[in-house]
Amino acid sequence: MSKAHVPPRAAGNSAHVTSAIVRIYKGVLQPGRHSAGGLWLRGLCADCNSLAGARFDTAYADFACRLRSFLDLPRGFNLVEPFTAPPVPVAPGLVARSVLFGMFAISPNLRIIFPELAEGLLKEHRHISMPDGATLRLAIYDDPAARLTGPVHSFRVLRRRAHYNTFTEVYFRPLAWVLAPNDRGVPIDSESILDRQMWATADEWLQYGPDVTSVDLRNLCRYIPHVRHPLAGHRAEWIEMYSDEITSFLEGRVPT
Repeated sequence: MSKAHVPPRAAGNSAHVTSAIVRIYKGVLQPGRHSAGGLWLRGLCADCNSLAGARFDTAYADFACRLRSFLDLPRGFNLVEPFTAPPVPVAPGLVARSVLFGMFAISPNLRIIFPELAEGLLKEHRHISMPDGATLRLAIYDDPAARLTGPVHSFRVLRRRAHYNTFTEVYFRPLAWVLAPNDRGVPIDSESILDRQMWATADEWLQYGPDVTSVDLRNLCRYIPHVRHPLAGHRAEWIEMYSDEITSFLEGRVPT
C-alpha cells in the first residue's frame, strides 16, 4: 500500500501540515504525537493512488485554492447571505472522484460495502451513481484543525438530541466532506446534524464527466454552510460508537 495524502498534497496538504494518529487505548481515544508531513494513510495501492493523482487531484486542488482565496477576501467582499454558495468554478465530476478516492484510502472497507462505486471509480466510468444508502455532503470549513476518520456513529445525549453518522469524513480547510449513511433506522426524535446545518449534497456531481471542467458552484448547490466539526468543544455531550479494527482517526493542523 502506498502513501495516500487526503486531501491531495496540491490542495495544501504538504510538509508544513502536522498530523497525529489518534489511538484507541483501553477503549479510550487518546491524542497522538504531532509531526509534520501532511495527513496521509496507507489505504490505496500504488495504481489507485497514481490514478487519482493523475486524473482527479489537480481539479480538487484548483477548486480548494479558488475557494480559499475567496474566503481570504477582506470583510465586505464576502457573501451577503452566509449560506449562499460562493461564485467559484469547479469541475464537479473530477472533484467528487478525488474526494471519494481519498475516502476509500481512509476507509478501505468501503470497497466491500459499495463495490459498484469502487468499480466505477477504478474503471473511470463517465457517469457514476451514488449507491443506495449513502450520500456525499460538503460544507465550507475555515478552521486550522484538520480531521480524517473512518466510520463513526455519534449520538448527542445531552441537550437537544441529534445524530452525526458517517462512513468517513474529511475536514481540511477550506472544505469539509462527509460520506454519510441515509437515516433509515435512526430514531425519529433524533435530528441529523448534516440536515440541521444544511450541508450541501454532492451526489449528482458524479454524473458529470471529466470533460466538464468549469461549472459555477452556485449552479450545483444553492446553499453551503460554514461549519465547525459537530463534536468540537462539545465531545462530552456525545456518545461515539466505532470499531477499533476498521475506524481510523487522524487529526492535525493546517497553517493559516
